[in-house]
Amino acid sequence: MKTHRTPLNDGALVKVIQSQKHVSPCLNELIERHSGIYIDMVNTYFSSSPTAQAKREIMDDKDYNIYMAALKYDDTRGTKFSTHLGNEAKWICLNYFNKNKN
Repeated sequence: MKTHRTPLNDGALVKVIQSQKHVSPCLNELIERHSGIYIDMVNTYFSSSPTAQAKREIMDDKDYNIYMAALKYDDTRGTKFSTHLGNEAKWICLNYFNKNKN
């Protein structure tokens, strides 16, 4: 007999990741749910940039950056994880541009 488990919400997945126990399944679920937000933000900020290599590197770091966003997430601030991740992706892009100004 199969038991049906209710999927964890984003906040619960993040708490498990932050506890450093059972990280992989919870992180994989967050990545599956929110990769689109990360990719959209990177595409937005790199849409007019001639640096395809930098964009590729930031895209390649997607899973790691989602993991880092989960570790930094604080649900007491009143934002959803998706908003937090979008902001983190934006700052990653802006920091790249600031470091590479001519």
